Amino acid sequence: MREKRVSRWVVVLGMVLILCIPISASAAQKVIKWRMQVLWDAGTLPFEIEKKFVERVKQLTGGRLEIKLFPPGSLVPTNQMLDAIQAGMFEMMKQYEGYYIGKMPEVAFTSALPCGFTDTWQFETWFWQLGGVQMLREAYAKQGVYYLAPTIYGQEPIHSKFPIHSIEDMKGKKGRFVGLAGPVMKKLGAAVTPMPTAEVYSALEKGVIDFADRGGLAANYDAGLYEVAKYIILPGFHQPTTATIYAVNMAAWKKLPPDIQAILECAAREASAELFQLHLVRGMEALEKFKEKGCEVIYLPDEEVKKIRKIAMEVWEEYANKSETARKVLDSQKAWMKKLGLLD
Repeated sequence: MREKRVSRWVVVLGMVLILCIPISASAAQKVIKWRMQVLWDAGTLPFEIEKKFVERVKQLTGGRLEIKLFPPGSLVPTNQMLDAIQAGMFEMMKQYEGYYIGKMPEVAFTSALPCGFTDTWQFETWFWQLGGVQMLREAYAKQGVYYLAPTIYGQEPIHSKFPIHSIEDMKGKKGRFVGLAGPVMKKLGAAVTPMPTAEVYSALEKGVIDFADRGGLAANYDAGLYEVAKYIILPGFHQPTTATIYAVNMAAWKKLPPDIQAILECAAREASAELFQLHLVRGMEALEKFKEKGCEVIYLPDEEVKKIRKIAMEVWEEYANKSETARKVLDSQKAWMKKLGLLD
């Protein structure tokens, strides 16, 4: 009898131990695998930030979410990424919203505002503390997309094959600009071509364009623009602050456990802070390297920038009138700029 009791306790104890043994992550929960196409070409600073982002997500989720990174154009053309994640061709993108301001006019103001915010943290504050992110999440939800977070950094310069000292110098020249910078530059008299970021180098090299916006100084140095454009024009009036975005197919987003959703937002905000910091530090270093490569830095006179701002503000209003949401976004930004002393 005693042996039978011992035998039963051994069985019970064995069952308890089995229940208490930690189940491995792979057995407990299937690993979620996503694909993400990004805006920036491999070998540049922003692309390195995206590599860290996917590594960070994998680390923080304990390997439960793995995101495979794809360079620009490897899955779909850059300007088709929004359509692709809407259709579920892949789950996530890192994009510059300026490519589709025709489809969503409100993002004309959330990608970059020509002659608008003068400091990255002014823009950052509008997104996270003054309703910007919420407005965008509502707008993207109508597109079947979850707006995760912006990645915000400072000005982008213009790289040119010819010297620019005034508005007159830009008239009739062929330039690459996307987002609200495009219609502003057209009003300044330039012939604008909105090509993908990764094509700027070859377009300058072949003479398809005469000058271009492409990215921050560090990224542009990494891409070798000093070989094809010997003039750098500052300040970056067309993009004094810049935001790219992480966005996710809505169905894929809703399938995620809440903790992984939270981790994605935290990792995205961490990536934004790191890019902002490195954009500033490495951008200053890159400017000196450009000079060493024989590039000339030209600073536009204040009076020319003021003339450009007047034209830019006319374009703001034109795009704000394209939709109710666009008007709401611009009015919110203008209210913040007035408090900052950037507008009368």
